[in-house]
Amino acid sequence: MYRAMLASPGKEEDLDRIGYVFEPKLDGTRALCYKDGGIRFINRRDRDITERYPELDISSSIRARDCVLDGEIVVFDDTGNPSFRLLQKREQTSPSVYHLRSRQHPSTYVVFDILNHDGQDLTSLPLSERRIVLESVVTEGPSLRKIVQTMEGRKLWALILDRGVEGVMAKRMDSKYEQGIRSQHWLKIKTTLTVDCVVVGYSHEKRAISSLALALYDDDVLVYVGRVGTGFTEDQMEHMVRILEPLRIDVPPVVNVPEHDLSWVRPEMVCKVEFLELTINGHLRAPSFRGLRYDKPPKDCGMEQVR
Repeated sequence: MYRAMLASPGKEEDLDRIGYVFEPKLDGTRALCYKDGGIRFINRRDRDITERYPELDISSSIRARDCVLDGEIVVFDDTGNPSFRLLQKREQTSPSVYHLRSRQHPSTYVVFDILNHDGQDLTSLPLSERRIVLESVVTEGPSLRKIVQTMEGRKLWALILDRGVEGVMAKRMDSKYEQGIRSQHWLKIKTTLTVDCVVVGYSHEKRAISSLALALYDDDVLVYVGRVGTGFTEDQMEHMVRILEPLRIDVPPVVNVPEHDLSWVRPEMVCKVEFLELTINGHLRAPSFRGLRYDKPPKDCGMEQVR
């Protein structure tokens, strides 16, 4: 089983790096695609999510007997932008409506790397060579696209800002595929400040869930970084009540317990939050909930995202 290579936080000046290729950063679900008699999608929690996306039958577009691809499952909105909100509608659902949701909000697998081709491991090859293999193996179709790449990071950045998309990925062209590593050879440059946090509790002053308590890992310990109480829809609230109630615990999972009256939960869920800055006391300022992340393990939610 392969493990996804991860990107480190980057800065706008990284758009000028020489020897790098630049791609749009997609707001979707990271998934490795295995073609081995059929098609399987495995997310970063090593869970098989194939059944959730019945429209992604892309076997005929892959010219290989066996193959492992790396990419992002994305739901595009009417403007052609990736929509994390619409993706949430696909992920917060039961198996009985998978096919219905696939027609209402069809997904696309956007592939950007290839790790194995007909039994040959390609992870030791530089990215530039893996891309050549990818171009020869994958044909685009209704539910399959290849990521757009360019050597001109600033021009892509301007386009990303104009469209209001999440950001740009900068990847070193001679980099090997470092499995399970948060590499300095892949950089994510965001247009807005977002962070993936571990949900460690919730408050319920006015409703079943009024806010979520958030934390980030600093080495191996969870550090409380504040609460988010805006950005939720009613459906999301109801969904989170069903998820979090069975996770209730008595002992806070964080090292710096706040004074707020909170119901604590096991640190198993991850959510995406937009925020303005990190305050002097280490809390997220003006956080707004963007959605739950089912593809990201809690241990990958580190303080390095906001430093």
